[in-house]
Amino acid sequence: MKDYSAWEPIYDYENESPYIENLNRPWLKYRAPNVPKSIKFDPIPVHELIGLSAKNYPNNVCIYHKSTDKKYTFRELTYISDKVSNALYQLGTKKGDTVGIMTGNCPEFLFCCLGIMKTGAIVIPINPLLKEADVAHIIKESGNLKTVFVHKGNLRTMKKAQKDVTLENIILLAAPLAKEGTITFEEFIEGVAPIQPDVDIDPSNDLAALLFTGGTTGLPKGVMLTHSNLVSCTLSTLLMAGESEEGEDNFGKTVNLSVIPLCHSFGFLIMIAAVFGASMLVMFPSFNASEILKAIEYYKVINYVGVPVMYQMLINNPDFTERDLSSLEEANSGSAALPPELAKKWEEIVGIKVGQGFGLTETSPITHMAAKWMPEIRSESIGVPIIDTDAKIVNSGTLKELEPGEIGELLIKGPQVMKGYWKNPEETKKTIIDGWLRTGDLARMDEQGYFYIEGRAKDIIKYKGYKVMPREVEEKLYEHPAILEAGVVSAPDPNIGETIKAFIVLKPEFKDSDITERNIIEWAKERLAGYKYPRQVEFLNVLPRTSVGKIFRRKLRERTVKKQ
Repeated sequence: MKDYSAWEPIYDYENESPYIENLNRPWLKYRAPNVPKSIKFDPIPVHELIGLSAKNYPNNVCIYHKSTDKKYTFRELTYISDKVSNALYQLGTKKGDTVGIMTGNCPEFLFCCLGIMKTGAIVIPINPLLKEADVAHIIKESGNLKTVFVHKGNLRTMKKAQKDVTLENIILLAAPLAKEGTITFEEFIEGVAPIQPDVDIDPSNDLAALLFTGGTTGLPKGVMLTHSNLVSCTLSTLLMAGESEEGEDNFGKTVNLSVIPLCHSFGFLIMIAAVFGASMLVMFPSFNASEILKAIEYYKVINYVGVPVMYQMLINNPDFTERDLSSLEEANSGSAALPPELAKKWEEIVGIKVGQGFGLTETSPITHMAAKWMPEIRSESIGVPIIDTDAKIVNSGTLKELEPGEIGELLIKGPQVMKGYWKNPEETKKTIIDGWLRTGDLARMDEQGYFYIEGRAKDIIKYKGYKVMPREVEEKLYEHPAILEAGVVSAPDPNIGETIKAFIVLKPEFKDSDITERNIIEWAKERLAGYKYPRQVEFLNVLPRTSVGKIFRRKLRERTVKKQ
């Protein structure tokens, strides 16, 4: 087993990244002198990267779990994850095997992740919100998945999935007693020596994780992420603010509010980055706006990272204007578009802009983020590519690069781009072309290099020959004083093929008002182009969303078909 104790990354300030295809990319001219042009490092496994911080800050609190009021130091992180790895090794888990984790945000998620990686096996996070059919699909797709860690609250789903798949070991998390056919986490590691197995890992080629896409347009696809994919993305994201000129850093001094699901690529990468940065992860079992606002004030949080629906809940919470949020220096949003009205309200109260970022499971996941060294933070933009990452807008048919301001498909190149789709070389070949990953997202870049997402190509509504972006309609609807949430999709129309339909959630104070579908349509008609305003409106109590708050458009489209 290789010794990584002397490992250090090299920050290159002289030579442009080999991933940058065109040295005249507009955002590069704004890059601050303390921001590396490229980051070079000897390949290192994710668990070894985190192990370096654990050795440097052994007594710092690594995790504080709010619901159980338990704290774990970095020394305990190493100790418990070593026990997990040895226990898995004794079960027969070997390099290249897959091991699942199905739980919400809890300390065991991190313990198990590192323990699995230390055996050379591949981590498969399973979204605890999934139904048994999707869980069975993931287990089947994974091929050799024999062991899974399951939260007690998800055991019923896993048992139902077992009707279609075979599992040899179910290890129950957060359970005082084992159920039939299971063993508790405590029993699993009891009496096991905290010894990491002697396994040689090739970080550039061996998989650290197999993350399944959200399945918003079909069955989830397995995305193969190597250790180097995740390490590259971690370093490039953390260094986007630049090295401190005084040589000081925030290692071991910050608090990260762990609110984004760890099973999702966004939450997964933030967890790795936060633990590598020796931050204290304050884990919440579920999102509670009052508790989050209280925690920002109490811990003097510097950077809050959330998804749009979380910002919506924070802004609409009565405590939003009562809590002291002055410690916040940065606020970042990802996974979906942040409505301008929310960004505006946040800035009015907190005094700082929300910077949007962008990424996909296929890119580990971060590719873009708001950079302080750009002329300004623009809440409507996803920012600029992170270090060692190139991006361009192309015609989706010819793949020819477009001029600034033109809308086309966003392509990404960088060390964080996935190894490929699991057992699907054909789909991989269609998605990665000459090193460029096709995102399927429509975007544009302005003259200064700011990128803007216009929508998914698959979500475009074709109304009477016109192309309508759902996001543009949604953003306008958010300006209506009574609308809390809006989701826009195409709906079948017997005469013209398809039309524009808006699903609306009203604010609580307007639920019993006399606002009708016609009111909303007429209001939108006055504010949107004649071919853009919704022709149909349906009120819902809540919009269907994915685990990280994206509007689940497929479910809305299915609803429009059922209504016919």
